[in-house]
Amino acid sequence: MRARVAIGAAGVALIGVGGVFLLLGLGPAEIAGLVAWLAAAVVLHDALLVPAVTTIDLLLRRTARRLPPAVVAVVEAGFAVGALITAMVVPELVAQARGPRNPTVVPGDYASRLAVLWIAISIVVSLTCSVIVLRTRRASRRRR
Repeated sequence: MRARVAIGAAGVALIGVGGVFLLLGLGPAEIAGLVAWLAAAVVLHDALLVPAVTTIDLLLRRTARRLPPAVVAVVEAGFAVGALITAMVVPELVAQARGPRNPTVVPGDYASRLAVLWIAISIVVSLTCSVIVLRTRRASRRRR
């Protein structure tokens, strides 16, 4: 129990140190921008990501009652990972669309790489779900 209290106290102390450096290192306009960015992240998460994952969960559970729960979890996890990475890449896509002042700032082809990432996630999720379904069917045949 003492270890948990010590770890918690260390965490609170590190948060305090970070807050002090944040206040000393940034001006009021930068702090306001950071607060706006953090608020947008919360809104993006609560307004888009959570409803989308919940909708996928409901659709999978209603349309595929015979699927193992692990399949639903894998599909949700794949979607959540893809959505979070997409949310991280969107600022780079916007910066490229605006045309950066310095062309070396966002040199990558983020749109095609994001598409490849979604394809890779889809393949991994499909293969994983296939393995889960096959193993579940084999296990149910052995029980009979």
